[in-house]
Amino acid sequence: MEHKIGLIGCGNIAGTWIKAVEAQPDSRITVAFDLNGEAAETRAAEAGATAVTDLDELLGADIDIVVIGTPTPSHPELVRRAAEAGKHVMCEKPMALNLQQCQEMIDVCATAAVKLAIGHTIRFFGTFRTVRRLVAEGVIGTPVSGSFDRTNAAKPRRAGEDARWTGHWREDPRNSGGSVLEGFIHELDCTRSVFGTVAGVSADIAGGREYDGYLSPQTVQGLIRFESGALVTARTGSAVGVPSRGYWVGGTEAGLRFDRWGQPVLLYRPEQEGPEEVAAEVNNPYTVELEDLLAAVHGDIDEPENSGRNGLENVGLGLAFYRSCETGTRVPFTDGLPDLPMSYQNTEFNF
Repeated sequence: MEHKIGLIGCGNIAGTWIKAVEAQPDSRITVAFDLNGEAAETRAAEAGATAVTDLDELLGADIDIVVIGTPTPSHPELVRRAAEAGKHVMCEKPMALNLQQCQEMIDVCATAAVKLAIGHTIRFFGTFRTVRRLVAEGVIGTPVSGSFDRTNAAKPRRAGEDARWTGHWREDPRNSGGSVLEGFIHELDCTRSVFGTVAGVSADIAGGREYDGYLSPQTVQGLIRFESGALVTARTGSAVGVPSRGYWVGGTEAGLRFDRWGQPVLLYRPEQEGPEEVAAEVNNPYTVELEDLLAAVHGDIDEPENSGRNGLENVGLGLAFYRSCETGTRVPFTDGLPDLPMSYQNTEFNF
């Protein structure tokens, strides 16, 4: 069965999705939409598709799947319109800016009987799929602790100096939800996929203070408790001149570590002097992600691995970080979601 795909949004991520679809022998992009006609023409030329600047024209075309790669505030409305037009949806992360919007996206797709996948692509990277396989095979016993760190190197910034992306939509938390939702949500997703259902989160923020005319970079660190009893630290932000990437999972019998996506996984066993290097699976994660959605469309699985519910729980975990920073208190969870108003949204913090 051939799948004809419509591309909604022709920015940077569109090029990645064009390559992923090209790797699928039974799929092709036939129409590309963007309000910017030049951007639509450029991506359409890359994909051998038709360029349009009218969304109704795309939704009325002979396609059965749409890929949405637009700024986060547009996701709920675009998913609604695609679902009501009978199209299956691959929507980039984060799913939306609050839990209410996420649930509405799930509901509209269920009503329209179309599949919804959210683009948490890093869970399909070969390194992390290798980690998940080793955990599932019981190689480390039961996961009981872990740490996920994505801290970027920053240049010194003088007080009053403009931020690097001033004016970009990602710099305004009212549009992006903040960098925990916009970027670090990948790590939060991977953490949940290993450790299971979240029971509570405590988080705090440091930085943004002036010292001798310079502003200190912001860093947020959280402590995630899981229903299993496992405890994981998660950190993101920036430090002057010092990048830090590190991921480890500790089990009852052994442990796993890797520093970069794409690198081998190091397996630590207590009876061995040094770690054993486990080669990471080699794949195109976006192609694997698309294959997962197609499996759900074909009825081979009930829901994509990156389901709407998974996207909802990831947004909930990210919002709990912000709420804990605001209140200085732990945020408890019930059935995988934080005990927060469904309309709660971060509009202040941009870490």
